Amino acid sequence: TTCLICLDLEGDRKSYGVMVCPACKHAWFHRSCIQGQAAHDGISCFQFPVCRDRDAFILEMLSMGIQIPLQVVVLQPSSQDRGRPSWENGHAYAGLSERHSRCDASECLCPGGREQAEKEG
Repeated sequence: TTCLICLDLEGDRKSYGVMVCPACKHAWFHRSCIQGQAAHDGISCFQFPVCRDRDAFILEMLSMGIQIPLQVVVLQPSSQDRGRPSWENGHAYAGLSERHSRCDASECLCPGGREQAEKEG
């Protein structure tokens, strides 16, 4: 069986470290994987990623000892980001839109050379 969160192989029976979704009953996952998701999502967004069940899933996870924070902690949050999951933070993907200002390649393959590549961006 495969953990549907990290996609690593796991055993074929439930144990302390291997759990099954109480709602859909066929999705297996590691305790550590679901604990990480709970810490990341917080109680307001926590649900099982496959069947999207919230109620039965949250109750079962709490009874199994999974700690779900009431509010996600974000270091130095802006007032608009409080209480939102970290992946919803407006700045979470800001680095993806940034462009390099210089060529970092050890060997420049640009036909016009490194200077032309840096000038054109």
